[in-house]
Amino acid sequence: MRPTANTSVVLKKGAWTTEEDILLKNYIQKYGEGKWHLVPLKAGLNRCRKSCRLRWLNYLRPNIKRGDFGEDEIDLMHRLHKLLGNRRVKLNVN
Repeated sequence: MRPTANTSVVLKKGAWTTEEDILLKNYIQKYGEGKWHLVPLKAGLNRCRKSCRLRWLNYLRPNIKRGDFGEDEIDLMHRLHKLLGNRRVKLNVN
């Protein structure tokens, strides 16, 4: 845990607990994404807003695709790699 820059409140660092994940999911389901500066306070989390945002975007969002790549995705990656080489920045397609 570490103190924030403008307060003496100590924020939790490290692995998220199941309870914290549930609190964050419930808050987002009720109020939606955005206004990340309010999320820790309103959701009852002892985390910084950046940590809450990244946890949601990278792990908890329901539309995150998990698992193996499909054949069409693999084919697209091969074609882009053949065209662009190892320039990863340009391979980032949405």
